[in-house]
Amino acid sequence: MFDLSTASGTVRITAADPDETGAIVYTCTGAVHGTLHAAATHHPSQWDDFSAVRVSLGSANDMEEFPAEPLPRLGRGTRAYHGSIVRLLNEPAEPYGWRLTPCGIRDADDRDAPPQTAHTLETLMRAVAADYAARPDLPRLFAVARKRETPTLLQWLAAMTPSAEADMRRSEQQAALYRAQGRAVLAAWWHAAGIFAAQPSPMLALVLARTRDSLAHRAEYLPHWAEIHDESARFYRRRLHHYRTEAKGLRRPRRSRTPVTAAAH
Repeated sequence: MFDLSTASGTVRITAADPDETGAIVYTCTGAVHGTLHAAATHHPSQWDDFSAVRVSLGSANDMEEFPAEPLPRLGRGTRAYHGSIVRLLNEPAEPYGWRLTPCGIRDADDRDAPPQTAHTLETLMRAVAADYAARPDLPRLFAVARKRETPTLLQWLAAMTPSAEADMRRSEQQAALYRAQGRAVLAAWWHAAGIFAAQPSPMLALVLARTRDSLAHRAEYLPHWAEIHDESARFYRRRLHHYRTEAKGLRRPRRSRTPVTAAAH
């Protein structure tokens, strides 16, 4: 149990014991009434790296639904709020170590929380994340999280990998097609130029001119389109490699780096 001073007043926070999923329910009284859930989880950009703590208002969670718990309310207010924050323990707290849910903190009717309320609840979530990250049994909680989340993460990766591979192949094929077309058009331009040099004519001059959709114009932009699709293929190739590396890491769990809990605040 600990007290936290916020812009809305003092909040008393009581932590339960970890459940079988490694999650901990934090009950709040005082300026805020309701519950928060904290759980060890994977890095949002590196799924085989379990070094993050997710704190959610009430029972919301990106990976699963916890048992329903009362959403936090301020004072005697009737509006309940939801949202979540992720603390990346292997990154400095500021400016990139905290990831608030993209939609921010909202009430049950999907309205933005007032500024002071949002500040109070974010302060509360940060304090709970720091408390969870400071637990002496944190390595065990991360092991539980890896075991719990790995099957779902592998399913997601298995579903996304074919799409990334297809996108990569499509970009490679488009790049090759535009490059071949560019060579053919350039060869046609030089052939026409050779004829024009031997026997000038207004018709050949028009063919050789740089006008919209002319040989000269197409010879210029087709290689550029090939470069664009080459870059696209490199992007999807990196993504595919990332997915496969993550899946390999999840199937053969490696020792996680020790989270830098000293920077949790």
